[in-house]
Amino acid sequence: MNTALEGLRVLDISEGLAAPFAAKLLGDLGADVIKLESPEGDEARRRGPFAGSEDIETSAPFLYANTSKRSVVIDPSDPDDLALQSRLIAWADVVVSHETEPSLSTRGLGYEQLSAGNPRVVLTTVTGFGSDGPYADWQWNHLTAGALGGFTYLCGREDREPLQLGASVTETLTGAYAAVATLIAVHAAQKHGRGDHVDVSVIEAAVNAALLPVQRYDYTGSSGSRRADIGPSPSFILPTSDGYVGANVLTQAQWEMLCQIFGRPEFIEDPLFADGWSRMENSRDLATQLAEQTRRRTAEDVFHDAQTWRIPFGLIPTMSEVVNLLPHREREFFFDFEHPRAGRVRMPGVPWMFGDERPVGSRTPLLGEHTEEVRTSSSKWPSEGPSPQPSPRGRGGQKGRNEIPERPLEGLRVIDLSMFMSGPMTSLIFADGGADVIKVESVQRIDGWRAGGATDDFWWEWAPQFNWVNRNKHGITLNLTDQRGADVIRHMVKDADILVENYTPRVMGNFGLSFEELREINPELIMISMPGFGLTGTWSHYTAFANTTEQMSGLPHLTGYSDDQPIFSGTTGGDPLAGVMGALALLSALERRRRLNALGEPGGCHIDLSQTETATSFTGEAVTAYSISGEDHGRQGNYHPRIAPHSTYPCRDDEWIAIACETDEQFADLARLMGRDDWLEMASDFVHRDAAREAIDAAIGEWTSAWDAGELMRELQDLGIAAGVVYDGRGLLEDPHLQARNFFITQHHTYAGTRRYPLQPYRFAHWSGPEVDRPSPTLGRDTREVLGRLTSLTEAEVDEMEADDVIGTIPLGERGD
Repeated sequence: MNTALEGLRVLDISEGLAAPFAAKLLGDLGADVIKLESPEGDEARRRGPFAGSEDIETSAPFLYANTSKRSVVIDPSDPDDLALQSRLIAWADVVVSHETEPSLSTRGLGYEQLSAGNPRVVLTTVTGFGSDGPYADWQWNHLTAGALGGFTYLCGREDREPLQLGASVTETLTGAYAAVATLIAVHAAQKHGRGDHVDVSVIEAAVNAALLPVQRYDYTGSSGSRRADIGPSPSFILPTSDGYVGANVLTQAQWEMLCQIFGRPEFIEDPLFADGWSRMENSRDLATQLAEQTRRRTAEDVFHDAQTWRIPFGLIPTMSEVVNLLPHREREFFFDFEHPRAGRVRMPGVPWMFGDERPVGSRTPLLGEHTEEVRTSSSKWPSEGPSPQPSPRGRGGQKGRNEIPERPLEGLRVIDLSMFMSGPMTSLIFADGGADVIKVESVQRIDGWRAGGATDDFWWEWAPQFNWVNRNKHGITLNLTDQRGADVIRHMVKDADILVENYTPRVMGNFGLSFEELREINPELIMISMPGFGLTGTWSHYTAFANTTEQMSGLPHLTGYSDDQPIFSGTTGGDPLAGVMGALALLSALERRRRLNALGEPGGCHIDLSQTETATSFTGEAVTAYSISGEDHGRQGNYHPRIAPHSTYPCRDDEWIAIACETDEQFADLARLMGRDDWLEMASDFVHRDAAREAIDAAIGEWTSAWDAGELMRELQDLGIAAGVVYDGRGLLEDPHLQARNFFITQHHTYAGTRRYPLQPYRFAHWSGPEVDRPSPTLGRDTREVLGRLTSLTEAEVDEMEADDVIGTIPLGERGD
């Protein structure tokens, strides 16, 4: 097939999971990725689980994060290898690393050094804390990143220790963000001939996805509580005769339908359950009563019954069930390949299709498998890389041909018809990058994400999550069931680059705005549809929200205490995962369009993205492990099979700290700090340490309880031990490292006032950050300005549309007329 990123050259000099995952995503989309490894290989080759014995070629994390690459071994003591490395650096459009930029500079691989010989190169550094700031050189892993990023604060039960997410989501999420930021820089380089340093932070990615602690605290003074056994609104994970089912009840209408299908209509009038606030107050009692209705039925039976009523229930599959889910089989989502050492491998593939074509990668390489091939071919390369190809400019407003704009995505126009978080998060990435993003709502149906306001007056303007994910957008209202409203979209599509929507499949056709109809207006339009289960397949008409897609991915099966049932992540579920992947799909489609246009062909396309598939991409390491070993460890709390200690521990003032000793030396340093010289004999014996894990954890917990969490974190990090406070919203907003990196943007909203919001988890060396003076739009704020700028409607016609409620600024249900 015509791969999206064909011709893009990527040099992957990274190790671990986050940065290699970024390069893998680019490779799966058609980029030519060469991975440089030491003679010992990437450290992820030694992580496990393995296919049988501990073979560095069969490590599940490495297999998953390194598809679609060529492996080249570079021995730093070999002059010929160093010469090969230099040729590859000159060859590359993109270099991806897991080290900070200052660290790379000490080895002659910093951005200034790379760009001196290759001005168009994009250097992407993917690190725990970014390349600058007080914590830049600190240690981290998935456990401590979740703690410092806000995930862990909400995950678990109030009466037990806070938990890590059960898959390495902080790392794969950061990798996805890094791939997005890299393509933003590539897009700009194609236009302007100037490369960039893209600095990506794992902690900042976690804050963006966790979201709730920061926004709750900034708006209400409270970060919420740790009760991930209960979901929002409330929602539940309920036992069935053969497992569990996710009962996601997010609206009053869904609640009333649930009462009917569960045979408990009396609950509708019961004052204990009358509205969402009452149900949250009595959620555990309600969960017990609902469980009586589900435990006698199979999970599939309950799931399909609820979906028939359009209630967004989800399954809680094990890893074996994930790989056999009907929509994945029907849509051929999984990527299967035969590996020389691991045998048959199955893992999540690219979670979207361009039209009816899904990009397909290639198998993970053996260590050094392509060294001689690349050595031979590179000897014939010219001394300089190719000049950047010309790119047609976006349609959203032009600058002079030689004028470099302030932000990398200026010139693009995006029409955003999506609601809640996933689609708006996709378009937010474009808005923050300088694109002209037009968000469309209606007075008949406002964005459901507005419903989180905590005031009676203009409540739809107070929702923190809405005001975060819709900053820097132009907000308009259009009733798309009215011909005049739909005609405005058709008119705007003429000059748009992208249209984003996340309805169920039938809706856009009902508006008369299907891709087939819009393509006739603009053959260059890239439209992304983001339904829960994709546009095709038996379940395509099923309803899915963030909880649903999180559940279907297997994440709750992997998250929780080892002696307890599955739990929610405690945050916004699968929405941020779909939002980031949606942006990646669109950015790759823009590169695809550029290349097709250069061949004289139209470059528009319809992207079919399944949010269930995107969520499953972030549990791919566990899926891969199951496929090669049959191992499904399920819920293990904070346990890590190769690291001890590895957990969260209580500190003074009801705070917690996450600590992970990844090496023998780190454990010895911890023992000395604690005054436990009797532990030193375990420092070089992980088997002994692992066997004594429970006693070690108990002793650490007793010791940490006398410490201030922040003081202990700094003490441990000074010793080179990964440690992080389990931050709530206040801790995040006051953290000195995040403050030093100016991570939070301050914006003044007409109703919500002055509030702080997290920025994207990446920085560009040569481009400005997002605007600060365009907060999220009040309902319909920019309708008249946008209609005047982008349509030929007269003022009288616009007035008539307002009189007929085609446009407006107050929800119909709030007008009282």
